[in-house]
Amino acid sequence: MVSAEVREHGHEARVNARADGLVPALTLLARALSPGVPPRGPRGHAVLPKELLDEFAAMEDSRDARSASDGGRSASEDEEPLPGLAVLRPDAGGQEPRPGAGPAPLDWNASLAWLRLGMSERLRDDCIAYLAARQVEGVSLLMQQMVKGALADVLIEHLEIEGVLDDLADGAAADDTPLGPRPPVDEHTLTRIQAQITRTDRALLRLLGAHGFTSAGPGTAAHASELLADVYCGPRPATSYETDRTGHTGQAAKGAV
Repeated sequence: MVSAEVREHGHEARVNARADGLVPALTLLARALSPGVPPRGPRGHAVLPKELLDEFAAMEDSRDARSASDGGRSASEDEEPLPGLAVLRPDAGGQEPRPGAGPAPLDWNASLAWLRLGMSERLRDDCIAYLAARQVEGVSLLMQQMVKGALADVLIEHLEIEGVLDDLADGAAADDTPLGPRPPVDEHTLTRIQAQITRTDRALLRLLGAHGFTSAGPGTAAHASELLADVYCGPRPATSYETDRTGHTGQAAKGAV
């Protein structure tokens, strides 16, 4: 379980991501949960807003500060998956993080799942607006039965993700469901949730057709969101059930292209 305070930060990240996008939401979340050090994944990588790099560099020891003195950027900075974001490789010296540095993995990953849910909802909003504006034979693509069915599936996925994340609240009862005790929500559960968000985002991008993968489309932000999950939670192979669901949604998406 995570504390009520962490859950509140996660809710705020979801709202900010849906309204303002990934970079502003991730900036606020990192400042709230990891104010003194970049939050890094299990393999030592980090994805964070560039404006935080200077803030973190100012808090590091003199060795790290000197390595970042050239323009305020660390030598470990890698590619830019989204304007305003930076990918950091593991420290060149291979040093372990200070004890207690950074947020607890469960707290960070749970809050990150809330943020990615907000980004997925933002993508759904963009998808609905885009499909509503496009017409085939005088009829909006949004009115096609298969498209409406695919969007309904996405909404169900979002509600399911929200329900699981809500169970992370501190003090939630273990036996207050008609089906019996709730299973524990742990890192494995969060990894599954991250994979579910990624699968849902890909279904929405297929509904957008080529627009979802252009420089002006939302595909770049969706890719950066997926990268966050890979860095902090790691990829999880899809089950046959998930593959079937993705394939079914993909058939619906063909009607929108």
